[in-house]
Amino acid sequence: MKTSNRVLNLKDSPTLELNDAINRKILNGEDIINLTVGEPNYYEPKESSTAAIKAIQKHFTHYTASAGIEPLRKAISEKLIKENNLKFSPEQIVVSNGGKQALYNTFSTLINQGDEVLIPTPAWPTYFEQVKLCGGTPTPIKLNEDSAFKLTPEILQNSISSKTKILVLNSPSNPTGATYSKEDLLTIEPIIEENHLIVISDEIYERLVFSEDKFISPLSISPYMQSHSILVNGYSKAFGMTGWRIGYSAAPIAISKKINAFQSQTTANISSISQIAAQYALNHFDTNHVNNLKNNRDKLVNTIRTKTELDLRQTPTGAFYLFPNVSKLLGRTLFGKKISNAGDFCQLLLDKVGVATTPGDIFLAPENIRISYAKDAKTMDKVNERLINFFERSVLNGN
Repeated sequence: MKTSNRVLNLKDSPTLELNDAINRKILNGEDIINLTVGEPNYYEPKESSTAAIKAIQKHFTHYTASAGIEPLRKAISEKLIKENNLKFSPEQIVVSNGGKQALYNTFSTLINQGDEVLIPTPAWPTYFEQVKLCGGTPTPIKLNEDSAFKLTPEILQNSISSKTKILVLNSPSNPTGATYSKEDLLTIEPIIEENHLIVISDEIYERLVFSEDKFISPLSISPYMQSHSILVNGYSKAFGMTGWRIGYSAAPIAISKKINAFQSQTTANISSISQIAAQYALNHFDTNHVNNLKNNRDKLVNTIRTKTELDLRQTPTGAFYLFPNVSKLLGRTLFGKKISNAGDFCQLLLDKVGVATTPGDIFLAPENIRISYAKDAKTMDKVNERLINFFERSVLNGN
């Protein structure tokens, strides 16, 4: 049976595929700490689970409006006004099956065949696959430690072509943890406006910011940015609600209507129970999550910088990932094995001390690895101990 052309080169999610492989090893009894997946170690607010149970008992289990129930969209609208200084009416909000569907809805609504979409890298690989599914051309903007993994005006201007239509911004970033400040955004906004670009702002990690500066949505920088951008967000990272599958988009009214129409012909509304849980979660974010993640980050950063040969120039200011560079190890032999790429290092780290990390080539950064630190403090203490043990033993084994 012949498939459609659009899926011929479609790849499985590499991060989920890697996570599944590691979890199979753990189920088989192997002593592995899995730091590959972008999933927090905390759970939905108690108020959300209680409200969801009551909704089931009251049989709130039928179809809802495809864009989402009015109370939830109203709550999101109020949140955007209060926390982000963004005026979106409930009619401009579409609630989706996670942030991933919100992104796909948006790309499907905006992209025509051959449209170019700029994606600053390192980046979540789903952006590239979704753009290709929609007939667009994903174009990476290669960033590195020299720019703190953030766009500069020069880099952005040099990346724009006559076919460029969309710029994807992800702040805080997966996989680097880089976060755009207001000053950062103000330097690139004139170029975005001059070139009439549409911005898709992925703000899924917005509440997980560790710097003293408050998170700034790119849409709040100027009238142009709010009128020419689509905001995508969700509940998975901030509220620990990955399995509830709750995301949303906020867009200019003409775009939001088309996003809603598109979703109505694909999945229609998301789970009615999840929507109730989401409605109650918004006002019950636990800031202890941020404090705990920051503590994990600080300890791991210190270990990497003082006890390993990994290169970590920037301390990430958001999300829950470190993205150290392994270039100092390339070409060297550890434990009798030559390290030719980041994948070799990740495999050796897994084999020798049972710490599973993600090779950076997945994010188009082949000299880096991603380490998730969204674990409890005791587990992260073990991670630090194992990293130290790995590099101490590597010296004894002919490094």
